[in-house]
Amino acid sequence: MTAPSLSNEKPAADRRRRRVALAALLTLIVLAALFTPEVIGGRSGDARLTTYSAEAQGAKLLYELTSRLGWRVERWTDAVTIAADERTVMAVLDPVESPGAIETHRILEQVRGGAALLYVMSGGGPLNDSLHVKRSLFGGVYQATAAGTADVRHASDTLRARRFDSAASDSADDEEVESSAECDRAAPNDGLPMWTDQTVRLWRFSWTRRRPAGAVIFARSTLERDSKDTSMARSAPAAAGFPLGSGRVVVISDPDLLRNDVLRVCRWGLDVVAARMLEYLATGTPRRDRLVFDEYHQGFGTHPGTLRAIVVYLSRAASGHVLLQGLLAGLVLLLALGPRALPVHDEERVERRSPLEHVGALAQAYARVGATRTATAHLVRGLRRRVERGSGTERARAESDARFLDHTAASPSRAGDVAAVRHALATAVSRREFEAVGGAIRRLEDSLLAERR
Repeated sequence: MTAPSLSNEKPAADRRRRRVALAALLTLIVLAALFTPEVIGGRSGDARLTTYSAEAQGAKLLYELTSRLGWRVERWTDAVTIAADERTVMAVLDPVESPGAIETHRILEQVRGGAALLYVMSGGGPLNDSLHVKRSLFGGVYQATAAGTADVRHASDTLRARRFDSAASDSADDEEVESSAECDRAAPNDGLPMWTDQTVRLWRFSWTRRRPAGAVIFARSTLERDSKDTSMARSAPAAAGFPLGSGRVVVISDPDLLRNDVLRVCRWGLDVVAARMLEYLATGTPRRDRLVFDEYHQGFGTHPGTLRAIVVYLSRAASGHVLLQGLLAGLVLLLALGPRALPVHDEERVERRSPLEHVGALAQAYARVGATRTATAHLVRGLRRRVERGSGTERARAESDARFLDHTAASPSRAGDVAAVRHALATAVSRREFEAVGGAIRRLEDSLLAERR
């Protein structure tokens, strides 16, 4: 008995349902990823420490606080370095694009000339190296300090001041104490998602060289109480200020110290720390009252493309000038050594003998074959050419050598020499006789030239 065949319709339908369910699940995952805000350390939104941002991680609260404290606040979005004088504080807050070596040099030169710098460290860069600071890979618990109390105005005076030259009053002190108490009562549980125990934790930094003289520590970061790590110091600075030339610098290791969501929590008192640091930077003669926030390195303003950046470097930097000269020299060398459309041909020169070499060669050839008659004929023609030069008589040039010798022999004094020449023309003579023919030719030439004169 044959068994009945099973239908394949049910397995095919199950596979289709599984595929549809998988496609729906993948769609939900993609939509969740697209519409879920970016969260960094329990925070969402723009992670840049920029004064344009009022979000949790921005620094607009610091911008507004300083403007209310009497600072002349500006934002700098130009590609050139901030123009700072003795009354200016430059604020470089955890830049997304670290200032280059040339920009770092210009910033620190202005600080040495009397300006001031508020610098929130980024991961690395030329500015860290020039200030001889290094951010640690480990953080710790924020520890408040009484930094700067002997050098700057008391924090309560700073926070309540609307102008730097305004005086503090006792009633203002009372109002500030009441305001702080009210702030603490209004938000007793203020905190951040990444600090669930309401404890501020900050990165720490160390000096790569000896600690600068006159350094002021505004905040410290200490290891957890239960930490057993003995490889580093128990306590390290998280914010410190020090003099540099005629100016001042404040270095902050952790951008969290100045973020909006941290400064708004009254119980932590980091707004007081920020005010102390700014007051430390403001102290000087003349007093610094202009605060410029560097927003260009946060990504704002017009940023040149690659080609423009190369042109700016080659035209403005000293090392760029050297590189440009090297490139031009290499181009000239390449053009000199490269193939040419029209190949160069050397000028052809045919080596010729001098007249004396020609005479010597003919003399040797005649001597080898004993051609005294040919040599004598050449001597007679040469005699005629020298004697008849400038005579202007075509008839004299048309005469044969025999007729020339006949005219020459007409004088009795020349008859013997002419006879010797005729004998050499008629038959081959010896070497001594040929030498005598040469003497006869010389005497005939002298006689004929003297006769023409």
